[in-house]
Amino acid sequence: MQYRQGPVQIEQAADALLTRRINNTITARLAPALRPQTLQDAFAIQQAVVRKMADKQIDSVGGWKCALPDADKLIASPIFASTVYNQSPCPIKLDNGVCKIEPEIAFRFEQDLPARAERYSDEQIVAALGNAYLALELIQSRYLAPDEVSYLEHLADGLFNQGVFLGPEISLEQAFVASEINFTLQQFVSEKKAGQHPNQFPQRPLFWLVNFLRQRGIDVKAGQVVITGSYAGVMEVQPDVEFSLQYGELGSVVAILLE
Repeated sequence: MQYRQGPVQIEQAADALLTRRINNTITARLAPALRPQTLQDAFAIQQAVVRKMADKQIDSVGGWKCALPDADKLIASPIFASTVYNQSPCPIKLDNGVCKIEPEIAFRFEQDLPARAERYSDEQIVAALGNAYLALELIQSRYLAPDEVSYLEHLADGLFNQGVFLGPEISLEQAFVASEINFTLQQFVSEKKAGQHPNQFPQRPLFWLVNFLRQRGIDVKAGQVVITGSYAGVMEVQPDVEFSLQYGELGSVVAILLE
């Protein structure tokens, strides 16, 4: 990855995105001069937002969303601590009048994995884990016309993430073999959908993420949660009405999402 933007443009872009988060506003694209041109630019803007949130004592990193990268995409974005929920009702910002969610499995670390020169093995990463959970990623774009926005701009702003809801705990053994899950969403009607993890198993992106962060001097901290890809894309539910989402034989998430 290479930079094309200079430090001043990166800081200005981060300031603009930070203002949107603080004010809970949805606005147009970044000014042309501030739009990231490379994956490195986008990640630098994203991390500048993280630093500014911490410097202003607004929020800290409570976790990450990730997936295995490909030739032109990098999926690694922070989830802020104030947006990790485990109780219903759960707050959410509506997107075109509905709640948008993605069914995932989340992992929580119970030990730190500090940044270092040496690579972490899969076994060391597993040893640092605590729990796994049935989880919902809460989805929202902070751009007015998200389909017109480049992937790099979405990466700079956290890839549609507005938080994560942690449902019932499952064992790591169950999580590690959860390649395919059949979902049943029940609210006003019952909807069934077959799901498959985009990277075959949910732990694979987790292993990649720890070493991606390590190489960039970013610590993984105890208590942080990681989601690694939606099994069934985006689902929509209505706010203020209880729903349940059954994850095959693993259990179900039951919640109310409140605007």
